[in-house]
Amino acid sequence: MKNLGISVYPQKASLEDNLHYIEKASSLGFNRLFVALLGVEASKEAILKDYAPITLRAKELGYEVSCDIWPDILNKVCGAGSFGNYDLSFFKEIGISTLRLDMGFSEIEEAIFSKNQAGINLELNMSFPIDHVGNLLKSGGERSRISGCHNYYPHRYTGLSLKFFEECNAIWEPYHLNTAAFISTQSTEKSGPWPICDGLPTLEIHRDLPIEVQLKHYIAMGFIDDVYIGDSFASEQEMKRLSELDKNTLSFRANLVDDIEGLEKILAMKFSRRPDSNDFMIRTLESRFLLSRNDIPPFNTIDIKRGDILLENNDYGQYKGEIQIALKPMRNSGRTNVIGHLSPDEDFLLDYVKPGQEFCFEVIKK
Repeated sequence: MKNLGISVYPQKASLEDNLHYIEKASSLGFNRLFVALLGVEASKEAILKDYAPITLRAKELGYEVSCDIWPDILNKVCGAGSFGNYDLSFFKEIGISTLRLDMGFSEIEEAIFSKNQAGINLELNMSFPIDHVGNLLKSGGERSRISGCHNYYPHRYTGLSLKFFEECNAIWEPYHLNTAAFISTQSTEKSGPWPICDGLPTLEIHRDLPIEVQLKHYIAMGFIDDVYIGDSFASEQEMKRLSELDKNTLSFRANLVDDIEGLEKILAMKFSRRPDSNDFMIRTLESRFLLSRNDIPPFNTIDIKRGDILLENNDYGQYKGEIQIALKPMRNSGRTNVIGHLSPDEDFLLDYVKPGQEFCFEVIKK
């Protein structure tokens, strides 16, 4: 994963609040900004008044600014374009580097659009099960200026299913272009471009999950490059949590049992799943080398549930010291210590740990 982004809607908050938000996010490492030209009069004057102070400040802070747009706005702001050949210098002047075309253009028009003299990039809607991007490239589109971004969905139960999301991604995968998607804040102050906002995720299963779990899911899937918080304003705590995550390694929040001593430091290391995988547990490759000389007496040898963190004790001979994560319920022979449990919100992420893949634990302080 490359970049984290935020979204702002100038018509929903004061200029002061919007500027404070983008400045705080920038200080935490966010470097992409999404804005939508919704609820604004389709004129240069209105955009200069409501959007330019934000987009120009964002450019100063190093953001790449992406703006949702449609043909009517382009015609009114840039003049009627000839088959996609618009003068886009106005957008460049106000700090916008990418225009997201939701719909309304043919592939040939977009191919011409991608070669505009202002150097503005073109972002396509990825949430369609057709090879529009392939046809655009075949039509002569400038691939260095083309990327994709999924939609977001403010109406509960309308977000993409995981299966459909993966089908759309499979269309884009052969082209190796930059991709983006949205996650949603759980802040009670969230808002979007529309009057109703039940969150603004791309995937419906993300809508009520903690924001960092949503991001971890994209990290686990491994296809999306950039992730925006779709609604504003995310809390400072949420943004801090996202900024602290390792974007290249899937991490699991771990609740350890009370009597564990000395394992927290070990669990903070990176592990990898053994290549000879099985259906019952994720076995770590490195742990036996780290703990084989330790004294590990039997402790908390209760029966095992999915999501339990396991440590083989002295009675398991050559397996002593191996750390595992349970994938299915298992009877405990007494030779396995249950040393903790994953956060329930992250249970589904276990299915994404492939043979040989690295992962790590984040121990939750009690």
